[in-house]
Amino acid sequence: MTSDMTTQQPPLSQELSELHTLNAQPEWRQVWKVTRALLVVWAVAVWVLLILFPGVGQISDMASATLHLPYMLIGLALVGAVVAAHSLKADGHLLWFLGVLLMLAGWM
Repeated sequence: MTSDMTTQQPPLSQELSELHTLNAQPEWRQVWKVTRALLVVWAVAVWVLLILFPGVGQISDMASATLHLPYMLIGLALVGAVVAAHSLKADGHLLWFLGVLLMLAGWM
């Protein structure tokens, strides 16, 4: 009776190797969805840390506000565009807006 049970089930090593090959292949769509979400979080962090905080810190009077406020608003518009591109799943636009936001952060 034991010989009938062993012939019906595949060996444990074969099951483990099949399980390993199934787990070894990542689902690239899931990886890209997570990467896109992380890029959006990164864009918001770049805007807050490299554009908003320094801009607010440098505003002391009306003349400095007219100098720094447009950059902060342009950065906010780019963050909005990044979020919109993420929502619409427009990956090319998402990467373009991220690049422009990074250039603006470098300019600031």
